[in-house]
Amino acid sequence: MGHNAGPLPPGQGGAPPESPRTESSAPALRPSPGLVPALRPWNEKARLEALRSYEVLDTPPEQSFDDITQLAAQLCDTPIALIALADDARVWFKSRVGVDVPEVARDTSFCAHAILQSSLFVVPDVLTDARFGSSRLEEAAPPVRFYMGAPLITPEGFTLGTVCVMDPEPREPRPQQARALEALARQVVGQLELRRLNRSQTRFIDELRATNERFEVILRATNDIIWDWNIPANTVAWNERVQDILGHVVDAASREPSWWYNLVHPDDRDRVADGFRKAVAGGAVHWTDEYRVRRSNGTYARVLDRGSILRNSQGAPLRILGAVMNISEREEMRARLALADRMASVGTLAAGVAHEINNPLAYVIANLDYARREVEAVAAGAPPRALDMPDALKEAREGAEKMRLIVQDLKMFSRPDDERLEQVDLRRAIDSAATMAWNEIRHRAQLVKDYQPVPVVYGNEARLGQVFLNLLVNAAHAIPEGAADKHEIRVTTRVDGQGRIVAEVRDTGGGIPEEIRPRILEPFFTTKPQGLGTGLGLSICHGIVTSLGGELQFESELGKGTVFRVVLTPTPEVELEAEAQKLEVELGPRGRVLVVDDEPLVLKAMKRTLDMEHEVLDFHRARAALEWLEKGQPWDLLLCDLMMPEMTGVEFFDELGRRWPERVKDVIFVTGGAFSSGAREFLGRVENERLEKPFDPQTLRELVRARLQKP
Repeated sequence: MGHNAGPLPPGQGGAPPESPRTESSAPALRPSPGLVPALRPWNEKARLEALRSYEVLDTPPEQSFDDITQLAAQLCDTPIALIALADDARVWFKSRVGVDVPEVARDTSFCAHAILQSSLFVVPDVLTDARFGSSRLEEAAPPVRFYMGAPLITPEGFTLGTVCVMDPEPREPRPQQARALEALARQVVGQLELRRLNRSQTRFIDELRATNERFEVILRATNDIIWDWNIPANTVAWNERVQDILGHVVDAASREPSWWYNLVHPDDRDRVADGFRKAVAGGAVHWTDEYRVRRSNGTYARVLDRGSILRNSQGAPLRILGAVMNISEREEMRARLALADRMASVGTLAAGVAHEINNPLAYVIANLDYARREVEAVAAGAPPRALDMPDALKEAREGAEKMRLIVQDLKMFSRPDDERLEQVDLRRAIDSAATMAWNEIRHRAQLVKDYQPVPVVYGNEARLGQVFLNLLVNAAHAIPEGAADKHEIRVTTRVDGQGRIVAEVRDTGGGIPEEIRPRILEPFFTTKPQGLGTGLGLSICHGIVTSLGGELQFESELGKGTVFRVVLTPTPEVELEAEAQKLEVELGPRGRVLVVDDEPLVLKAMKRTLDMEHEVLDFHRARAALEWLEKGQPWDLLLCDLMMPEMTGVEFFDELGRRWPERVKDVIFVTGGAFSSGAREFLGRVENERLEKPFDPQTLRELVRARLQKP
């Protein structure tokens, strides 16, 4: 634990500018006049810009941050705990326990020294530390003698402030208290990142809404491609927009009906022609279709083609007048709006998710601390309370598993570009959405799940999860807070008489007024106040469900509630068993497994998980692993992290392929997430197996066994 401020780059230091002394009713926060002012960080200007980009200074209290300070005070057993943010001339407290003032002058603060550290800053006894003076502190309140602060370091490396605790008695912190404070600091930074994400997504949606409105005005004022097919003469006339939109010159060749047909994408051609022939021959007066058509540069535009069929008195077609609209930009905007809505939903619910994580985190830390003390007692010869230890460890394990599942659900919803279609268990998608929405539901209604067995559907799990997240949050917002015992949100799954899968979200809220029901599924239509709703949720849900060949239906009755119904077609000939059969993997051959990860505790955990069955060699640097491989030692399997400093997992894999190309197939990536576009692109092009953190130990063991059994 570093107690001293690190050196500054040449020319980057200097004393902070003078600022007025902040009057305070809590003198325990003000060291004596003997305080040595802290230097300014070398990157102070950029650090302040980063702090202000979070738009958190001088904001009202928030429960998600107050939970963290309460937990810090409890875990460290101190009367004071703060989330302190170092502004230019002051240190402002986003959350505080045991302190009445909202801020103090930066020059007279411990935080000014703490932000110069890259790790924990500890002052065991202020009176023995030369930086804070040896004279007594002010006598109006018990003086601060002990200080410990964990820096709030952003992903870009800027230190915003600290999560800190103070005590009027000098002391040395226990290691588990130091680790807990550092973990809480990471939670604060995560909260700030999610808070900023939510704000930026809200602004992005407002910009997109304005862009969409301007686009609609332009669209109404712009002519489409107009075509006129004279059926008796078998000729087609086009307006000049063909060249403007697609780049094709209108000439004699274009008057042949086959000219346009040959521009249609080969994958769409038969479908479009068949639908057109049926409309003409079947007596229809209107025809419409969406398809792709080739531009002059070889690329394809997506178009909406609509035709009116004019017939004679006997019903024979004489002429077809049509308009072709280029909807490529609209489809791109629709995709961007869907992503924006999904990320805004995640951001909105982030505080609730963090709250759900903080609860199991509290008892994981407490139970592990209890187990550690009992083990120490065994080592010291004292009789432990052996009967309680298994329960404490079991509860800690359950808490860690709950956090793993919450993070897994959050990662599923935040995948920005995953459009894969696969077999999806609809009940799992609903459960993930319910986890995300739980903090919105819990104060308004009881959540009841009534699942009947249903087949799997062919779709995208993240998109279906987005549908049910929106439906559950809408159901919760239809019910006022404070009467959860009187209201219910019921989620059901069943198979209807036509063999379709039906999932319903039913609430006991106020219902939807009859006059606005026809507009419920329109984009940007919302009954919520400005800034509280995007008006995109139900429209996007409708688009996702219909894209899978399903239907989104709803019924509502004022004063009694609303039910939204998702109707989907099951995957042919695939049935979900009532209970999933677990794969039993027999104990396989013992192998030599290399593990590469920059996090020492992860390395230890993976080694403990595997070393009962295999010989495990661990490396916290990728270059160290390469140096070992150059010695020609035999190995069977290599588990590698993806995002590492110095040399990333991508760079390590590429270097391995250059030197030993025949061995790249023996690499498994164990990663906490691909956060860069390069890393995502890399995972998309390599076929190596991967396991996401936090992983289940049994899953890791079974993956290694199965991989070692492959020829």
